[in-house]
Amino acid sequence: MRGYWHFPAIAAVSAILYHLLDMKWLLLLFILWLIWLKLLKKMNVTVWLVTVFSFITFLSIIPIIPQTVYEESSIDAEITGKIEGEVKLSSKQIQFTLQPLQNSSKLLVTYFPEKDEDFREIPLEHALFHGSTCTIQQTVEIPPSSTNPAQFDFRQFLLQKQITHQAVLEDFNQINCAVEKGILPLLYKVRTELLNEMEGTWSDYTAPWINAIVFGDTSAMGEPVTELFQRFGLSHIIAISGTHVTLVIAILYLILVKGNLLTKEKTQLFLILFLPLYAILAGANPPVLRAASMMIGLLLFQKFRWKLPYSDLLCIIFMVFILWDPYIIYHIGFQFSFAVTFSILLSQEWISKSKSPVWKIFQVSFIAQMAILPLQIYYFNIFHPLSILMNLTVIPYFTFFVIPLMYVFAVVHFLPDSMLVILDKPFTFIHERVLGAIEWVDNTFVPPMYLDQLSIFSVMFYFACFFLFMKFLERRQEKAAWIAGVLLILPVLMTAAKPYFQEEGIVTMFDMGQGDAILVEAARREAVVMIDAGSAFHFEDMEPTRGVYKNIIRAYFHQRGIKELDAIIVTHDDVDHFGSVRFILEEVSVKELMVSAYFDPVLLEEFQAIQPSLNITQIGSGDVLNFHDAISFQVLAPDIDKGNSNNNSIVLYTNFGLKWLFTGDISKKIEEKIIHDYPALQIDILKVAHHGSKTSTGEAFIEAVQPRFALISAGRNNRYNHPNEEVLDILENNGIQAYRTDEDGAIQFYYTAEGGTFSTFLP
Repeated sequence: MRGYWHFPAIAAVSAILYHLLDMKWLLLLFILWLIWLKLLKKMNVTVWLVTVFSFITFLSIIPIIPQTVYEESSIDAEITGKIEGEVKLSSKQIQFTLQPLQNSSKLLVTYFPEKDEDFREIPLEHALFHGSTCTIQQTVEIPPSSTNPAQFDFRQFLLQKQITHQAVLEDFNQINCAVEKGILPLLYKVRTELLNEMEGTWSDYTAPWINAIVFGDTSAMGEPVTELFQRFGLSHIIAISGTHVTLVIAILYLILVKGNLLTKEKTQLFLILFLPLYAILAGANPPVLRAASMMIGLLLFQKFRWKLPYSDLLCIIFMVFILWDPYIIYHIGFQFSFAVTFSILLSQEWISKSKSPVWKIFQVSFIAQMAILPLQIYYFNIFHPLSILMNLTVIPYFTFFVIPLMYVFAVVHFLPDSMLVILDKPFTFIHERVLGAIEWVDNTFVPPMYLDQLSIFSVMFYFACFFLFMKFLERRQEKAAWIAGVLLILPVLMTAAKPYFQEEGIVTMFDMGQGDAILVEAARREAVVMIDAGSAFHFEDMEPTRGVYKNIIRAYFHQRGIKELDAIIVTHDDVDHFGSVRFILEEVSVKELMVSAYFDPVLLEEFQAIQPSLNITQIGSGDVLNFHDAISFQVLAPDIDKGNSNNNSIVLYTNFGLKWLFTGDISKKIEEKIIHDYPALQIDILKVAHHGSKTSTGEAFIEAVQPRFALISAGRNNRYNHPNEEVLDILENNGIQAYRTDEDGAIQFYYTAEGGTFSTFLP
C-alpha cells in the first residue's frame, strides 16, 4: 500500500460528502472512478479493495446532524457524569462538557463568574478537571437555535459535538465533583495551573499571547485582535499548528543533542513520549493532535528506518482521526488543518524547485490561503485580497520571533519579577507596534470582501481549478495556469456579485428580542436603508450591548456583502431602537443618519464623533425621502413635539411591491391623528407600533387603514407580555395575518414592482 494511501482517503472524503450532502450523482461518479482505476489503470487488487472498503466503512460511521427547529424546553434534573475534555476558562464564563454515565448525549455546563471572583481558581477549588465525576442538580434545557439569517446556530454547533442539552449554574452548591485518578486528569490539572502561572507572573498584555501560542488557550485574547487576525486569514498563527510543534521539537533537539544531554536515539525516544503529553497540555484540539501525530509518525519511521511518504502518513492519520471520533469532521480546526497540510504536501514538487527561502515562504502562504478560502468564506463570509501578502509578512515575524519567545517566556516564568519585566517590556513595545501596523493596513488599504456561502458546486469547481492551477504551475505551463487561475476565482466573484444582479428587493425584520431593526435592500443593490437598529442593554445603566449587532445585524451584513448603508432612519431615541447604531457606525460606512427634530442631541454628537463624515438630517411630517430612485418614503409624523419619545416616533409610508406603514412606537393618540391628517391612507402591511403594546394599534386605526398583514417585533417571554392579547384579537377580528418575531423568527419580504411574498426564518 506504500504510496497509495491517498486512494482510501479520497474514498473516505467521497463517502463523507455523499452522506452529508445526499448527492446521488457523487455515488455514480465514485463507482465510475473505481471502474476506471481497475480496468484502465490496472490498479493493484489490494489497493482497490481497501479503497472500496474505506468508502463503505466511512459511509456507515459518519453521523448526520439533524436540522433543528426552534423550541424551548427545560426540566429540573439530577445528573451524574464525567467531565470530558478541558474546562474552558475566561473572565466571562467557565464551560465544560459533562458525559452522563447512563446516556450517550452530552450536557454543556456553564457558569458566569462574578466580577470579584478569581475564575482561574474555581476549577482548583471545585475539582473541575477532565475525568472528574460530577453530580449536578440544575434546570437542564435545550440550547437556543438561530432565529435570523446568517446568525450563528449555537444548538447546531453543540449537536456537532454530541451535546444535546445545557445547564447554567448559579452557584457551585448545585454541583459536586470528585477528582478521578489518572494521567489525563493530572495533565489537564497541570494545564490549568500553568495557565494560572502565566497570568500571575507575566503582564496582562503578554500572558494571553503565551497562553494562546504555547497552551492553545485564546480565551483571554481580545476580540479586536482575534477579529483582525480572522479578517486577514491569520487565525492559524494563534492556534497551535505544525509550525508550533516543529519549533518545540527543534528547541528540544537543540538543547538535548547539541547540549550533549542525550544521544540522538534517546532524544527521539524522549520526543515520541513527550509530544502526546504536550498535545494534552496544549488543549488537544485537532490541529495540535494532527501536528503531534505527524511528528510522532515521522520520528518512529526515522527510528525504525521505515519508509513511507509523508502523504501516506497524513492520509492514515486523517482516516484514523475520523474512525476515532466521527464527529471530528464538523470541527473547523480539523477541516482547516488537513486542507492546508494536504495542499502543501501535494505542492511539494513546486515548492522544492525554489532556491529562495523567502519565495518558499510566499509559496507556502499562497497555497495555505487558497486551500482554506472556501472554508473561510463558508464559516466567516470573508475574504481579504491582501491576506496572502499579509501572511508573507506576518508569518516570519511570528515564526522566528513571537512563537519561540513565548515558549522561552513559558519556561522562565519562575524567574524573579524584576527579570521578567526586563523581558516583558521589549516584547510589549515591539508587538504593539507590529499589531498597530497590521491595523493600519486593515484601515488604509483594500477592505475585505464579505460574501455569501459558496454553493457545493462552486466549492467543487474551485478545488478542481485549484488542483489544475497547481499542476500547471508545477509543469511551468504558464498560460494554462493563468486560465485555471482565472476560472478559480470565478465562483468567488460571482458569489460576491450576486446581490447586484438580484431582481427582487428584500425587507428584513430581524428577530432581536424586545426591539426593532429593519433592513431594506433594493433590487440590484441600488440602495440599502435601515429603519431602526436596536439592541439589548444593561439594566443597571441602560447602556446598549454589542451582542445583537455582532451576532445578528453584522452577521447578516457580512453574508449579504453589505459594506455601506445609504441611510439609517432612527424613529426615536429609545435604546431598543438606536442601541446598535454606534456599533454600525464603527464598522460600516453610513452616508446619512435621519432622525426627528426631537431626537437626543447628546446621542447625535456621539454618533458624529464615531463617523465624522456622517450627514445627520432631521426629518418630519411632509418630507419625502428618496434613495437613488430605488427606495422612497413619505414621512407622516412627527409634525410637532408630542412631549415623549414614543409619540415623537417617525412614521413612514412607502411602497415595496405592497403599501407599507412603519410606525415606530407611536400610541393610539398619534394613530388617530394620522388617520385624521391622511383620511385616504390605505396600506397592505403594518409594522405594529410599540411591539404590540395595548397602548397602540387601536381598532379605529386598523379599520381605517385596513392592512392585510401585520409585523410585530417582540422578545420571547418578555417581561411586558408583548404582544398584548387585546391587540392580537383586534388583528384577528379584522382578518389580518400577523407575523411575530417571537414565534416566526426573522421575517423577510421579497418584492418586485408587482408585489411580493413573505418568508419566515422559523417554519
